[in-house]
Amino acid sequence: MSEIRQPHNNFFIKTFSNISNTSDFIKGVLPAEIVRKLDLSSSVIEPAGFVDDSLSSHLSDFVIKMKTKNGKKDVDIYLLFEHKSYMDENILWQLLKYQYLMLEEDYKAKRKFRVIIPIVFYHGHGKWNVKGSFCESISVPQYLRKYALNFEYIFYDTKDFHLSQSDSFGRNAFLMSALSLLKEHGRMNTEKFRTLVKYIKNSGLAKDEDSIFVLLNYYAMTNEVAQKDVADIIRSELGEEAEEIMPSLGRKIYNEGREEGAFAKAVETCRNLLVAGLNIDLISKATDLPVEKVLEIQKTLQN
Repeated sequence: MSEIRQPHNNFFIKTFSNISNTSDFIKGVLPAEIVRKLDLSSSVIEPAGFVDDSLSSHLSDFVIKMKTKNGKKDVDIYLLFEHKSYMDENILWQLLKYQYLMLEEDYKAKRKFRVIIPIVFYHGHGKWNVKGSFCESISVPQYLRKYALNFEYIFYDTKDFHLSQSDSFGRNAFLMSALSLLKEHGRMNTEKFRTLVKYIKNSGLAKDEDSIFVLLNYYAMTNEVAQKDVADIIRSELGEEAEEIMPSLGRKIYNEGREEGAFAKAVETCRNLLVAGLNIDLISKATDLPVEKVLEIQKTLQN
């Protein structure tokens, strides 16, 4: 059930724990002057051992380590990814804690402090209204910022993404498909889904059954869709390739309807408790849904 309880986090991790996907994303999002200085071939995923108990619920956070291309003065750069499917006003505080814990590791190990660049990946449907720097968030006057603790984060909003942007992401078909699904989670209708399946077909990704499963599994988990509608679109757009993969995909994604039914029941219970006015944290514990999912459901009730 963990995959259903945290579909966004699980899908985010599966996508960006692949170094090829992460490298193509970095090239498309970071400023060009920084990308030119990075040795992307040196990229490795660092274990997030610095996450303490107070941050343990943020399962999607991870760190990518890579070197710069400065000859004898190579520098290890640590890209700290934080994924959000809703606007979180505490993001700068969380990023500060993450960075402190990482630097504390360096201090205890008596090694040179690492260089950390925070990256916030946002795929919520609302506007992101959080300040871009720590000093701004705590209203430090401009004339004092030179002396105050401060940092900024690189921000990426999937609302700026479109499937036509393939040149920006190294023509990485899986990454492009994943970004499209993250952008449209909860509202990808059959027309949009058909467009995505056509892209998957034209890109050649349809031949990779494992990748197709990951993508369609996330689609099924985050959108209210009927299995028949999904199957009909896949068969009509993928043709013969669909006949080879549909039986196994159907079993994997829908799992005879058992897990989907449990998730739907939890969502319905969540809606009822929200209407009744219960506390968000209590609802999360009662339904076994992550807080971010409860907040998403709350927003649908407000529309």
